[in-house]
Amino acid sequence: MLYIAARDIGNYKDNTERLKEILIKSDIILAESFREATTLFKILNINIEREKLIEFSEHTNKSKEIYEIVEKILNCKIATLISDCETPILEDPGKILLEYCYSNNIKVKPIPGVSSITAAIMCLPFNFKEFYYAGLLSRDDKEREKKLIYLKKLNIPIIILDTPYRMNKVLNAIKKVYSKNKIIGLCLDLTTDKEEIIIDEIVNICERFNNSEDKNKREFVIVIS
Repeated sequence: MLYIAARDIGNYKDNTERLKEILIKSDIILAESFREATTLFKILNINIEREKLIEFSEHTNKSKEIYEIVEKILNCKIATLISDCETPILEDPGKILLEYCYSNNIKVKPIPGVSSITAAIMCLPFNFKEFYYAGLLSRDDKEREKKLIYLKKLNIPIIILDTPYRMNKVLNAIKKVYSKNKIIGLCLDLTTDKEEIIIDEIVNICERFNNSEDKNKREFVIVIS
């Protein structure tokens, strides 16, 4: 059995009792990084033996390594996959693991939790009857703009995530492709003490953050209205 377990997005109080219970019961825990995992265990006040931890990150991409992990899952009762933040699978290599698990008839169950996507939707006054989750855009400037040109034609809210150090690149690409007066929602450091929700024209947001000292340090969700 493999559990896909969501964790907090910045506020440790948002971790669920069910997450804590399944981590305690797990025979092995697949973690994106040992450092973040051990920090989580300390916050939850649980003692997890180092031997139970297996690294599963973007660097775990060789078929042989993944197959060895699948073998370990097959030979234990409960395995759990966690990421450094939020929900595994969306923007990490968990999808590959799922493919191997299903091909080996391993049951997969979710442990739901906090999501930056739903958190952003909850606090923005846009029409979310329909929306498009674009996730992480390409690192390549031309490919990023090409994708945004396609997204512009959809005429529904677009949700974009990316790493903090690419926030300005994404914002400026949106300004270039859309009208400078396009209204967007920028949700920063959701659920933390530094949380900030900005609803404004893209030109004003770009102007603010192009020269900001912390422009490359803040977790963010962008929603194009």
